Amino acid sequence: MKPTKIRKYVTSLVLSCAFSASVSNLSAQQPVDMNATREAKVLYQTINSRRAQGISLGHQDALAYGHGWYKVKGRSDMKDATGKYPAVIGWEIGDIELDKAYNLDSVYFDDMRQYIVETQKRGGITTLSWHANNIVSGKNAWDCAQDTVVRSVLPNGSHHQKYLQWLDRTAAFLLSLKDSQGNFIPVVLRPYHEHTGSWFWWGAKQCTAQEYKDLWKMTVDYFQQKHGIHHLLYCYSPSETESESHFLERYPGDEYVDLVAFDCYVPGNGTPEDIEKYKVAMAKNIAIVTQVAHKLKKIPTIGETGFEGVKDSAYFTQVVYPLVKEKGLAWILFWRNAYEKDKQNHYYIPFKGHPAAGDLRKFSRKSDVFQLK
Repeated sequence: MKPTKIRKYVTSLVLSCAFSASVSNLSAQQPVDMNATREAKVLYQTINSRRAQGISLGHQDALAYGHGWYKVKGRSDMKDATGKYPAVIGWEIGDIELDKAYNLDSVYFDDMRQYIVETQKRGGITTLSWHANNIVSGKNAWDCAQDTVVRSVLPNGSHHQKYLQWLDRTAAFLLSLKDSQGNFIPVVLRPYHEHTGSWFWWGAKQCTAQEYKDLWKMTVDYFQQKHGIHHLLYCYSPSETESESHFLERYPGDEYVDLVAFDCYVPGNGTPEDIEKYKVAMAKNIAIVTQVAHKLKKIPTIGETGFEGVKDSAYFTQVVYPLVKEKGLAWILFWRNAYEKDKQNHYYIPFKGHPAAGDLRKFSRKSDVFQLK
């Protein structure tokens, strides 16, 4: 055997052993919330046991709309293309804090609640992101010109009491997630994500590492202590990072995190060079997140990813699958397929008839890739 092949074999063996050890260590673990509901504990074990067999396929807003359609009962672009629903569905709760009837992508919260119930019945997993508005400027989450917003919502800050009202409204929605027996439906909350970037008001240039940690802790403590919310798993999800220390720079602590993730997209216009950059970034960040998960006994996953417009017809089998195969990741969540007429190229899952639809179908039928009927 050639030296290069030997190195590859040894590396593969080491990663495989590390993955097996990681899953073994986690099999007895529980959610970090000491008062977690039975359902939250079951969800935790379900996520962990599934990742021992492979990776779950996820899609943002999958049931609410898709490329060229909005609110068609039972429809999903992924189901149209592959014949099955995503195993993981992501939802955005931004604008819930403003007491609006619908989120920032015009999905009504009443509908979202029903979609979450449907997903639970299918045995699927729900993950929530929250692009909370800028409480200082009154603009959206992407208004990050100030570096005082986080400080202002912390205890003794000028907007602290108002922010608690926002948390109250968010908590009310979370507490409304119940099944037909009245049990809380457990979900994964991924708050204040991509914080290593600087495009949100909670980003790295908008607050100190300690302020970010305090914001995270305040939110979790308020949900648990004030509202008795114990059916959540919490996911820490920076954008791309350069090292393990960079990844953990704003980590709030083991007692506040159940899952660790990262967000990474194909950059630029999706040229072959851009795809190569994506491969490098994904490989690096998968290595970081799995190493951190193993050390801290957390569950690793991919918070968000994708290729806008899916311009490579072999993207899923030739780019994504080699990156995620046998890495012990719980799921990979592809971003949304916009329904808006002015966003016809804003989609991350190929719809039926798209040149990459067949490739997605091949990817979804891998023995270690999971969906739901």
